[in-house]
Amino acid sequence: MENNNLDNENTKVQQDIEIEENVPINENVKSEKKNKKGLKIVAIIIVLVLIAGGVLFAFKDKIFKNDNNNAQTNVKESNNKYYSDYRMSGNDLEKFDLYFLQLENEQKNKIYSPLSIKYALAMLSDGAVGDSKEQIDALIGDYVSKKYNNSSNMSFANAMFIKDSFKNEIKNDYISLINQKYNGSVVFDSFRTPNKINSWVSDKTFKLIDGLFDDVSDLDFVLVNALAIDMEWVNKIQSEHEDWYISYPHEDYFTGFSALDSQDYTPTEFSNMKKKAKTAQIGASVNKYDIVKDKGEQSIRETVTKEYQKWLDDGACGDPENEPDAKTYIEKYMKEIKSGYNQISSSTDFYFYDDNNVKAFGKDLKTYNGTTLEYVGIMPKNEELTSYINNIDVNNVNSIIKGLKPIELSSFEEGTITKIEGFIPMFKFDYELKLKNDLQKLGVVDVFDSEKANLSQLTNSKSYISKATHKANIEFSNEGIKAAAATAVGGKGSLDCYFEYKYDVPVKTIDLTFNKPYLFIIRDKDSGEVWFTGTVYEPIEYTSYYGD
Repeated sequence: MENNNLDNENTKVQQDIEIEENVPINENVKSEKKNKKGLKIVAIIIVLVLIAGGVLFAFKDKIFKNDNNNAQTNVKESNNKYYSDYRMSGNDLEKFDLYFLQLENEQKNKIYSPLSIKYALAMLSDGAVGDSKEQIDALIGDYVSKKYNNSSNMSFANAMFIKDSFKNEIKNDYISLINQKYNGSVVFDSFRTPNKINSWVSDKTFKLIDGLFDDVSDLDFVLVNALAIDMEWVNKIQSEHEDWYISYPHEDYFTGFSALDSQDYTPTEFSNMKKKAKTAQIGASVNKYDIVKDKGEQSIRETVTKEYQKWLDDGACGDPENEPDAKTYIEKYMKEIKSGYNQISSSTDFYFYDDNNVKAFGKDLKTYNGTTLEYVGIMPKNEELTSYINNIDVNNVNSIIKGLKPIELSSFEEGTITKIEGFIPMFKFDYELKLKNDLQKLGVVDVFDSEKANLSQLTNSKSYISKATHKANIEFSNEGIKAAAATAVGGKGSLDCYFEYKYDVPVKTIDLTFNKPYLFIIRDKDSGEVWFTGTVYEPIEYTSYYGD
């Protein structure tokens, strides 16, 4: 009777997530998604496939050794207890989140989700016992993931697919745990075709990933965690329609650029590409140079009055009676030149970090269901990205993230005009993490070994995990950055019959152009939870509107 009730309940759950074939997508929705300018990330992150019985592989080498120099694993065994240098302690960026960059440091475009890997490990730990569990828990530690709500822009889902002929082998308590603790769907299927799993995956990733499996007939059980976001920036990086130009009255300073509808994206040299990268441009200008205080109001009045009177007396522009007298002119001039001080302007909202070793660019995505995700790109200046990753220090990366400055007066030094210019490449790619190998190197080995695996909290059968798959893709659009440095003092000028006296001003330029390989992190701005991280080695190549 209990099994019948469970079957009925699971049949209902199965029906609840059933995905109808060949249902046309609403054209308005389709059009809206095509027109979005922002950050699109889709990740079919973890697929853990459980096999009962049969030996698909076995390990010949004993991985666990009481040796801190053992390169095979980062979990050590001491008095039958396991511990790891990569043990998680909270939600903020930790060594574990970045370690997969080091494990697969292959100079390729890459993206993966630490958050999803953590969820998969947690689900697996709940089904494991003994060493199998302790090896996983040595990584998980006291980590408790933040719960996220789904929306039309954010998808976070877990599911357990169970072969019909294997349903009696899965423990009822574990099914309840997946339902209640992980809000996961439980689905029974014949596994004759992968259609049901693939449809679920497609549905949970906004229809952007189809055909995850070609064949599932030899499997008994599949655990799936899927993450996907389709989000817009708070403001586009480079405006499509509004030009951005900045100058200050009577100061020899100008910066700006045209909107995308008049100038197109910008081709930019990228060190890892033969062709130029497609980039968008950003800019900011902050005037903290008090020219009146620096030059002295009386000095400015005397100098400009003298030059203006000389211009009037020369009569080069006709009758001076048509021009204001020197006293009227200088009052207007002083009012205007004072107005430039403490002016601040930015082409869009962004954050920046710049020191002798790295530059960083941060930008917020719109808030959805109370969650704000932040993108941070970090580019080493003086070394190759592979070397930077090999020696990466999570404390240093956290310092960079915490050191990101907004475009506001308090972020800039007094006595100068600071100009930020930059170009950031567009990129779009997918990546499949070698998750099983990576987890083994992190010390999670027994669950993958048909002889050692102990999943007795999950199944009644002798079972083990035969596969661990992690797939993701990303599309990054409409961002860009660039800058240079120069300082000058003194100057004047006039144009035709218009009098102007301009002062040269001190200018500090910050160059945020990303023109060589860099890493990125996408994190929950509130909790610090890392949703995605990866590397960019080959951004999108530039092609003009005209096909040149």
